[in-house]
Amino acid sequence: MRALLDELRRYAATDANVLITGETGAGKDTVARALHESGPRRHEPFVPVDCPALPATLLESELFGHERGAFTDATSARAGRFEIAGRGSIYLDRVNELPLEIQPKLLRLVEGRRGERLGSNIAFDIRARIISSVEPGIEDKVRDGSFRRDLYHRLNVLLLEVPPLRERVGDMLPLARTFLKRAAARIGRTPPALTAQAAEALQAHLWPGNVRELRHTIERAFQSADGGAITLDHLPPEILEAPALHPETALARRPTLEEVERRYIAATLRHARGSQTDAARLLGISRKALWEKRKRYGME
Repeated sequence: MRALLDELRRYAATDANVLITGETGAGKDTVARALHESGPRRHEPFVPVDCPALPATLLESELFGHERGAFTDATSARAGRFEIAGRGSIYLDRVNELPLEIQPKLLRLVEGRRGERLGSNIAFDIRARIISSVEPGIEDKVRDGSFRRDLYHRLNVLLLEVPPLRERVGDMLPLARTFLKRAAARIGRTPPALTAQAAEALQAHLWPGNVRELRHTIERAFQSADGGAITLDHLPPEILEAPALHPETALARRPTLEEVERRYIAATLRHARGSQTDAARLLGISRKALWEKRKRYGME
């Protein structure tokens, strides 16, 4: 993450197009906004566009704008997102979901830095910086032709890769405590404590939904705890289950035997509700051996 932040600071000073890659919920939106706010355009608009959320029939109008009478419901002229962004930044979130028929017009706009509203033949200059994000698998879309190769390369001038949360184990507890502080601040409360057992459970989970899943988990736990400390009882069942390693994930991450053992011990402790005696019995080791392993793995 420190390497990512160093890249972000360098890229913020330029005007080149930036492509942000990463899994769902990893924090691509946060990185895009930080890129904008770290550069000279920070006092100009930041205009996000959730590409798959816009209806296909309105997408072209939303992006490029339209003149009155351009289509049936166009009762007045309207600026598109690129015009609204002005000299700021436009963020095309999940641009890989754009319909193929829209991509040529976006390509012309990105290449020529000029666009036209629907129903107009008068071009306007594009002054905004273009930031885009894609999810894993974009290369497959480029290969099979569902996303234009030339557009992909035009957007991918500078690349920022956001790692998934499971590869940022050291970030989990600081993020969890940050989300607790925010949840408490919204209702004027003091942030509750996070018990050691709950912290171990959070660290053992693989977080397929990444930071977004962690935030939602913490917010639900905060509501469930009703002002008290966050314990195992306040975490959802999927967090309390033994953390299964998916074969593809295991191959990609190449977990060590120590990592697998640590997770198994954490899962057993959760199952035993923190009882050292019961956990040691289930693991087939002595209480002293369990204590030594917890100390070695920083699970005290």
